[in-house]
Order: sequence, then C-alpha cells, then structure tokens
Amino acid sequence: MHRIIYLSWASTPLTDSQLEELLQTARRRNAQLNVSGILLYGNERFMQVLEGEETTVRALYEHIKGDARHYEVTAYADRLVPQRAFPEWAMAFQATTPQQFEDLAGYLGEPASAAVNAAALPLHELHLMDILRSFTLS
Repeated sequence: MHRIIYLSWASTPLTDSQLEELLQTARRRNAQLNVSGILLYGNERFMQVLEGEETTVRALYEHIKGDARHYEVTAYADRLVPQRAFPEWAMAFQATTPQQFEDLAGYLGEPASAAVNAAALPLHELHLMDILRSFTLS
C-alpha cells in the first residue's frame, strides 16, 4: 500500500458547486482505481491523502500536478504504508476553517526531498492521520 500526502494552492477560489463537482469526479475515478483518501479545502488550499497501489497513486498525483485547478503542488509524504488510513472512503471531504487548515498543515513540516520507503511512519504523520480520520467520523 502506498500513500502520498500533498498540499497545493487553488488557482482560483472554488464555489460550493465547483467543490461538489470536483468531489463527484474524484470519488468516481478513485473507486474505479481502488484509491482511498481524504481531501481538505480551506484558505484556498488543498490537502489530500491518496492511498492505493503505488503506480496508481503516483499516476494520480502526477495528474493532479497537471490539473489547472492546482498550483504549487508539493508532496510532503510519499511512502509505503502497512495499511490504508481511509479504507471506507474513495474520497472523504471536509471544508476547514482557516485556522484548522493551518494547524493541520503544520503537522507536515518540510516537504520530503525524496520518497521514503519505510513502513513505519513518523510520529507526527501518525498524529496527522488520526486527526484527518476524525473528520470522517463527524
């Protein structure tokens, strides 16, 4: 199982209807690709967790990097993981307050300079996953 966590800026602020359309498309595509994860949107920024087969997740991330709705797409985690954090969600979604988004982004620290192929996740990433999972429970 592979996970990529990235942050990006929205090229333009998204309306509720644009977010809904993006989610419907992402959920359909992710279900077909057996990709799970969560998308957060706040402060005109995205934070997304993508989980699935490594080549599929990497291809999807490359597609996102080329998507005109995003710029400054930066991976903060790119690693093998023992299991999915969001097995039930083709794409969970949560709009966040500006402060929530900044607090979550703070857990990521500096972007990884290279892929880390370790099954053990750093403690801060485990804590971030717990917080992100809590969004799916509300």
